[in-house]
Amino acid sequence: MKRILGGLIVMILTAVIANAQSGKVEQEILKLEQQWETALVKADVAVLEKLYHDKLIYTHSNASIDDKTSYNSKIKSGASKYISIKRDDIKVTVIDDTAIVTCHWLVHSFGGGKENHTDARYVHVYVKEKGGWKMAAHQSTFVVK
Repeated sequence: MKRILGGLIVMILTAVIANAQSGKVEQEILKLEQQWETALVKADVAVLEKLYHDKLIYTHSNASIDDKTSYNSKIKSGASKYISIKRDDIKVTVIDDTAIVTCHWLVHSFGGGKENHTDARYVHVYVKEKGGWKMAAHQSTFVVK
């Protein structure tokens, strides 16, 4: 009986610790998401360079695709300019060394020679490496009304 009780206590403590660590990772990812939003609006390519994985795949809601270099070049040159971003319904799911973020966002931007008002949902995939968490993928999809 003592063995069973001892085993149950170990299992409960392991679950509690794992849950606490997962919550810590979720908060870290949410902080990175806020840094990303701020960097886009401020066109702060230095911050984006740190946030993006070198193998970033950035798929826009219009289905165009950028990598880290091409996307940061558009931000730096002003070819893509974010005026405002409003996000809600943000959820973080952590699976080992991968974090997946889903979110709804309203974006006011300039790009492709025109002003854009985008109502979309996105998925971000973060991977954990020696240097910390990096955004490896962005996929945005228009909300159909």
